[in-house]
Amino acid sequence: MIPAARIKKRRSNIITTEGVSTRMGPEWVISGVLAKSARPGRELGREAKVPREVVDRWLEVVREMGVRSIICLLDEDDLACYYEDVPGGLLDYYRQNAFGVAHLSIEDPEHHPEGWEALEKSLEQAWQVFQALPKPVLVHCSAGKTRSRKVAEYICKKFSSEV
Repeated sequence: MIPAARIKKRRSNIITTEGVSTRMGPEWVISGVLAKSARPGRELGREAKVPREVVDRWLEVVREMGVRSIICLLDEDDLACYYEDVPGGLLDYYRQNAFGVAHLSIEDPEHHPEGWEALEKSLEQAWQVFQALPKPVLVHCSAGKTRSRKVAEYICKKFSSEV
């Protein structure tokens, strides 16, 4: 079981982009160990292209939290669609900014029903990459509420059984 003092569910910084305020920003699931979030730029809208400057602001928030690694759950189509303006693509950009990176390409089950099965099959792999990455780790999908939540719950369960 994870000691109650180590689990802290709170909203982190509110990301503001050109007057758009959101609570989709990073939040701790296990304080100092695991965070979850929506993808960088999600506050711009579900279909909006994300400028590099918005990713930079998101990375600044994540870095201020002390996050050292990122598990990205976006599928290949989402990465190509949203982040065409980010040099080298989003995952390489994370690496260029000195984060450990793991990528599990999972379609959003909210829009692709086959994504539910893929998500279930990816949970153990998510745990394994979490264990291998430098802590703290942040996991994100698009909105931060389906894939990220499920992966964070699984990691919490596994983490608590090992502590």
